Amino acid sequence: MFWLKTRIIEGEGSLKALSKEVRGYERVLILSSSSMKRHGFLSEAEDYVREAGAEVFSITGLPAEPSVETVEELLPKLREEFQPDLLVALGGGSVIDTAKALKVFYDAPELNFEEIAFIDRFSKPKPVPKLKTPLIAIPSTSGAGSEVSAASVLKKGDAKYNIVSPEIAPEVAILDPRLPRTMPREVARNSGLDVLVHGIEAYTTKAANPFSDAMAIKAIKTVYKWLPLSVKGDEEARAKVHYAATMAGIAFLNARLGLAHAMSHKAAWIGPHGLLNAIFIPYVMEFNAERSEYARKRYAEIARELGFKTTKDLIEVVRELNEMLGVPRLRDLVDEETFMAKLDEMAEKAYRDGLIAFNPVEPKPEEIRELYLKAFHGE
Repeated sequence: MFWLKTRIIEGEGSLKALSKEVRGYERVLILSSSSMKRHGFLSEAEDYVREAGAEVFSITGLPAEPSVETVEELLPKLREEFQPDLLVALGGGSVIDTAKALKVFYDAPELNFEEIAFIDRFSKPKPVPKLKTPLIAIPSTSGAGSEVSAASVLKKGDAKYNIVSPEIAPEVAILDPRLPRTMPREVARNSGLDVLVHGIEAYTTKAANPFSDAMAIKAIKTVYKWLPLSVKGDEEARAKVHYAATMAGIAFLNARLGLAHAMSHKAAWIGPHGLLNAIFIPYVMEFNAERSEYARKRYAEIARELGFKTTKDLIEVVRELNEMLGVPRLRDLVDEETFMAKLDEMAEKAYRDGLIAFNPVEPKPEEIRELYLKAFHGE
């Protein structure tokens, strides 16, 4: 099965489509990252909303990581002060994920986070009921794919949980390439590598289908060709990678993701998500290819699309891209003592991650532990 709930508006200056999209609504709440305020895109968006005749409220300066605590803090404002009939998320994946979670608890105040969150693949959360407040997502970074996905990743305490429901997939995504051109070099690199891993993992899961494959391959080829230029700030390259991020989002919305993501979710305390994915993916590909003919076949197909031949070639190409872009080793990000102290817990939690069910191979906790160690030592 293949589905996509989100209508996608793309192109240079497409932020102005907001004035048409908000027509007919009365009270619009924009959740924005600080960088979008700083670069003037928030005030531009506010102007479009006013132009359409709606009242606009804005919340900026959200924390870098979406959390249940942030959502609980903001909810009274939504319910008592703003009472919006439309939500707009303007920023990176974390802003969009926060807006999705706010939508759930704003529309369904009787819900309890623990009831609907996926704590691990062995938990059975309650389904999210029908929600009424529409959400428009306007991504400013090119990686998470949250503008089309049906998931919101939230931290509670030290752990990350997922809310997964078609109800939280945005109704509209606006992809204006002017926004990601403001990304610092490192953010462009890390988020672009996240797109590559989304494409590779979505193409090789047990749930992949011909339609998700088309999106995944296009995203992989685009990132492989354009990411080095995007990191240097090339304007055309930034636009290409921005669209590729959404294509990869559509791919994993349908085909899901695999072991590299499960590992990076549980190692989130070490560094940025996209960077961790880039570090883990070559080790995960080797692991899958050694144990699964299906994985070997799929990796070889990706290799041929990029002009190479074998699974081995693809793993080498991914390693070379990491090197070219200056991706550090895991041991450059965390000291050995701290890492070793958390290793067993990470491996156990990664084993319980919901995405393991979609990986071409089901790993044992001790095999995941071994992969973390290999990545740490750069073997």
